[in-house]
Amino acid sequence: MIFIYIRNIHFHYVKILHLPTCFIWLCNHSFWAKKNCKPNFVVIFTDDQTFRAIGYNNSEVLTPNLDNLAKKGLIFNKAFTSTPVCAASRASVFTGLYPQTNGTVALDRNSFIKNIVNENKFNTMAEFLQDEGYTTYFSGKSHLGNPQDYGFRFGYESNSFNDEIAFKEMSNFIEKEDFGEQPFFIWLAPRQPHVPLKPAQQWLELYPFENISIEKNFLNTPEQESVFNQGLPGEHFYRDSDYTNNYKNLPAGPPRSTEVITEFTKAYYATITHLDFQIGYFINQLKESGHMENTVFIFLSDNGYLLGNHGLGNKLTMHEESVRIPMFIYWDQLKIDVHESEALVSSTDVLPTILNIAGLPIPEYLHGKSVLPILKDPSVSINDFIASESVGVGGKVGTGHRMIRSPEWKYIITDINDELLFNLSDDPYELNNLIDNDAYESILVKLKGYYQEWRDLVGDEKLIP
Repeated sequence: MIFIYIRNIHFHYVKILHLPTCFIWLCNHSFWAKKNCKPNFVVIFTDDQTFRAIGYNNSEVLTPNLDNLAKKGLIFNKAFTSTPVCAASRASVFTGLYPQTNGTVALDRNSFIKNIVNENKFNTMAEFLQDEGYTTYFSGKSHLGNPQDYGFRFGYESNSFNDEIAFKEMSNFIEKEDFGEQPFFIWLAPRQPHVPLKPAQQWLELYPFENISIEKNFLNTPEQESVFNQGLPGEHFYRDSDYTNNYKNLPAGPPRSTEVITEFTKAYYATITHLDFQIGYFINQLKESGHMENTVFIFLSDNGYLLGNHGLGNKLTMHEESVRIPMFIYWDQLKIDVHESEALVSSTDVLPTILNIAGLPIPEYLHGKSVLPILKDPSVSINDFIASESVGVGGKVGTGHRMIRSPEWKYIITDINDELLFNLSDDPYELNNLIDNDAYESILVKLKGYYQEWRDLVGDEKLIP
């Protein structure tokens, strides 16, 4: 069903895991009693979509196709990117490793090509699956070079701002390819809603100006504190402040009035609604071709986006709007009554999850964990904490911000070692820094312990104050 929009409404050691119960059930089920019953995988990986910019999190945003799928699957309400930097985020998801370990920490694809493509330090997600007989296909924005160089047998790299070519190529592939009994792995990477925002009028009309809400942490201009810095350490630099190639030539960075950020948000939401419409047709094609029933569908974004929150545009900081992402998994084989999870998950968890569901061994060196236990029981947790890093600012490796996020708390250490502590349960917009409040000393010690654990894991050389 497609919704219609109506105006005004490198292996060190390999750990062998037992096949999950649901996978065994799938193979034994008569409908899938074939020689090869491994599930297919489709990952849709959007660009710069913050966690509030999807319908199931924000009723102002019209994404009925994604909402319909998400609410039949499992929504991860506390999903975070390993890094709010586009290229680094993609390299992290493909390798299951934090940026400082895989070597890609900034926007420069050359580090990924050197470490992963040329030197083969770590396998990518596509390489793991292709080695196991999967047909691997890529369409959309790579940011890491030619997808066929890092594990995709077929692929089309497109940088069109409206993704029409990427979706068309994907559709042609589904229509023409005879998969037979061979499972497939499809990576669809839309460029939307990355700037420039150029939605057509039909999508803009769905968002009357007066219906757009401004969030409570909006500022015209960010305060002069290191936590807001998007440049080199010690600077007060804000990304995209001169970017004027958007709808109505709106600047993506500060300073901005409430009127400007409302217009920008309107165009941002309209772009996402157009994207949802395109995804709806793709989902429908999978259903009509008979592939959806044995396909694990994973949706997430590379990072979030600051829509004037704290006076900022773009991402790169450790604020929720920058590092928290929409994420859900739909699979016809899921047998759950609860369709939301509050468990902490990281974008590094995607690779081990796919390997686990496919019944493949999970390399011990991966930083992420499989979310399959959560898919079986949404009440369980797999991570005591997750981390995020933005450590390639200005091309200087190691400079930037880090955070540790527990279910309720966040610890941030900035580029010049300023520290911040937020209680996200009471303060979801991160307006009240509790770092100097002695009442939370035990919380701070625990979070710093997590930070030390993460530093040892990824090889981070930044010291704890």
